[in-house]
Amino acid sequence: MGGNIFKDYASPIAKDRIRPTYVEYVRHLGVIFPLKADVFKNFVFVGSSGKKDVSGDLDLAIDMSHFFIGEPFNKAEMSDWRINYDFWEQEYLGFKKRARTATDTMLRWKAFLKCIGNVISKDCLVNVSSKVTNGNLFTMFPQFDRYGQTNDFVQIDWMVGNVDWLSFAYHSAENAPLKGLHRTQFMVAMASAKGYTFLHTKGIKNKLNNDFVAKTPEQALSLFSSLYGDITMRDTVTFRGLHSYFKANSTEEDYKAVIESYLRILRISRATIPKDLEDENSRFTWS
Repeated sequence: MGGNIFKDYASPIAKDRIRPTYVEYVRHLGVIFPLKADVFKNFVFVGSSGKKDVSGDLDLAIDMSHFFIGEPFNKAEMSDWRINYDFWEQEYLGFKKRARTATDTMLRWKAFLKCIGNVISKDCLVNVSSKVTNGNLFTMFPQFDRYGQTNDFVQIDWMVGNVDWLSFAYHSAENAPLKGLHRTQFMVAMASAKGYTFLHTKGIKNKLNNDFVAKTPEQALSLFSSLYGDITMRDTVTFRGLHSYFKANSTEEDYKAVIESYLRILRISRATIPKDLEDENSRFTWS
């Protein structure tokens, strides 16, 4: 989900290599963080990882509740994470000075994941991208097969948040040439057209006051139902299902606004235009 951050080094991974690579990745993280080794046993595969013969990367979701037994970011457990509390606080305050819309909690998590990445980057086997968000960490790890370590590497992305929301936001059941992003980014456009921001790792918030209006899949469905018409979870499984629902429930004005926004997102992402929208892609123009 983080794009090809390690494009010059990472390779797609064959389905039969995913399990041995994942097992070794979790084991190795436990070596880096021995006092928190059990945390990494709570990763959940999301996106298309393992659903196809070959995956571009591995997307691992984990609920933020697993990282701390006590209050989040308490000094004792920060030490267990091999993080200097004062350094984490400096990172957090630095992010806060530059923040525009992120909440305090989001900034604290961003600083924490940045510090986690700093610790991991000292390891000789795991590479970590300097890019980090309040819910994402991007790493690269050797690929393993049943015989052991290979000469190939794979990008492994963390998604940290509410695992139910993460599973919903990063769900992928598309067939080539479409990807999971085609379905999720359509919801991004649907939310944006009505003044909301769809955050993959956190939920949906109001653009005016930055208050979250949805943090669970059920709340997201309730919001979209109030904005456009009754929607079910089944409607959200694929892009085609979402587009069919939206076309049947939206006004002409809403349809045009969402499709133009969606096509713009796909253009920026350099993603394939779905066949269902080829006519609209030719007809609509955008700045």
